[in-house]
Amino acid sequence: MVTRKKPCTEADSTVERGLPPAYYQLHALIETLRALQCNEDELCALLAHIRRNGKVGSGVRREIVALLHSIPAMRLHAEMDACFEVLEEAAA
Repeated sequence: MVTRKKPCTEADSTVERGLPPAYYQLHALIETLRALQCNEDELCALLAHIRRNGKVGSGVRREIVALLHSIPAMRLHAEMDACFEVLEEAAA
């Protein structure tokens, strides 16, 4: 079993060749998760602003919409599907 104690902190843009396809799919998934995580602080700040003011003003609304458009949710979904697919192929 894989130990889950060591975090995946290295932002390795150069990927080794010759590894199983599942490795590359999981690597791509990790990069997308990191991109998602980059938006957390801004979303939390906007959430706190709404809580303090009790409303969503037009400026905050614009910021939220812009931020939502920048979140790679579709890419995350596609990469998760690809991970499942490559894992099924490895099991065959």
